[in-house]
Amino acid sequence: MDSAFPCNKRIPGSGCPAIEGIHRIHAILGQSPSCIATHPSDMAVALAALDAVVNVQGPRGERRIPIGEFHRLPEDHPEIDTTLQAGELITSIDLPALAMARHSRYLKLRDRAQFAFALVSVAAALDIRSGKIQGARIAMGGVAHKPWRAHEAEAALVGRSANDDSYLEAATLALRGSKGLPGNEFKVELAKRAIVRALQMVERGVA
Repeated sequence: MDSAFPCNKRIPGSGCPAIEGIHRIHAILGQSPSCIATHPSDMAVALAALDAVVNVQGPRGERRIPIGEFHRLPEDHPEIDTTLQAGELITSIDLPALAMARHSRYLKLRDRAQFAFALVSVAAALDIRSGKIQGARIAMGGVAHKPWRAHEAEAALVGRSANDDSYLEAATLALRGSKGLPGNEFKVELAKRAIVRALQMVERGVA
């Protein structure tokens, strides 16, 4: 974030000039009037798709935080990124023994080939048996203040044939409720296409 401009994440209450200004890389899901910033991590998106658990240690002892509850949306306090409490530190991250993790892909779309945050990224995994989808995981990066897990889209894929029509319907569900601004509304369609492509990559074993 450019320190020459006000920012509610840096100084709460100072404003969010990106809403009316340059917002090409900013959020299309989960925004608030206070903040439209996106979460920049790649790894956290993959962890969200795989149901990771974050282990933390603090003054009150140890606790385990499901990854979906670890990051938070901006709401009225965009300066608070996570649910960590004062004095807590991350000590480790656990990944469940998810069989479909062996059939997963991460797709990152960005302006430059190197040293660039994602415009849109997708972590996807599928459990396909006899041409039918038994389970699915979809998480998106570059679209929200936190890694965005598409639970509704995942549920819609179960029992469906593993084909492009199913993937497109799921992608449409995943972006339902999205809202772009003039400078980033292209990301809604880009995210849909990225989901379809990531699922195709999983199904076809594309590296």
